[in-house]
Amino acid sequence: MTQAIFSRFHNAQVRDLVWVMASPNLLADAEWLVSDRECAEMLFAALPELLALDRHPAPLQAWLAARKPDRLGPYFESLVAYWFAFLIDADWYATNKIVKSGRLTQGEFDLLWRTASGSLHHWELSAKLYLQIRQDQGFAGYIGTMKQDRLDLKVAHLRDKQLHLAYTPEGISALPESGQPVRARALFKGWLFYPRHVSNSAAAGISERHLTGWWAHWSNPEFELQPRLRWRILERLSWLAPVRCNNSSELSIEADFRDDLAAYFAGTATPILIAGLSQGHDAWEEVTRGFIVPSGW
Repeated sequence: MTQAIFSRFHNAQVRDLVWVMASPNLLADAEWLVSDRECAEMLFAALPELLALDRHPAPLQAWLAARKPDRLGPYFESLVAYWFAFLIDADWYATNKIVKSGRLTQGEFDLLWRTASGSLHHWELSAKLYLQIRQDQGFAGYIGTMKQDRLDLKVAHLRDKQLHLAYTPEGISALPESGQPVRARALFKGWLFYPRHVSNSAAAGISERHLTGWWAHWSNPEFELQPRLRWRILERLSWLAPVRCNNSSELSIEADFRDDLAAYFAGTATPILIAGLSQGHDAWEEVTRGFIVPSGW
């Protein structure tokens, strides 16, 4: 991530909008992925508009309020749609276009768009967070907070099924001009988390630039937090961009945060994402993030 650019933004939702293009791919470059270079070009081209939006974020806030995304996937898709509505020189775009064969749904195009020169593109959109639980299993060693969600399964579904929709008879007939050549790729962003205090390495095929955090089991009293930081539990729609906070009263010191975590795990067995923040010259900035998972998870 281009930190020098990213740190110029203050509004949380605008920071997430910037993150869509500023964050690196989860995976190493491949023909079926939108490249980091392309995302960087889109980011720099839109920089003046993004800085203005950061000063007056009401248009983005209204856009999101109208769509009411309540999960990370729809939130990410809404942010991407804002890019194409206002920040990218697209001649035409369409989101969530259903593809049917008769009355049966065959699939859905997350995003179809056409450049000013007339080239047609199909993008599948995904923002995911995975924890590495087995270093020796490659992509299969990364799982989501819902354990049936695995990186290898997600990659296979994106690459081998969703991106082939535009080449099926039903997909071709659903294009704005049936039979027009289309380039299908995935915009695949997110974070990968590695066991804390254990020597780990990324699986082959993971981007060298991917965003990383840590994960650890909750096991009172052995669980430890880094001292001298302030802490916050991250709600699901705050999982994209690093957190920035102007008011220290919204953050917890280590002792109080341990009590908050103890109360949380007394009532639920769901992993929780937390962030540690350090005080900068004008705000508290995220310096570490990690998943805390229940004992025995």
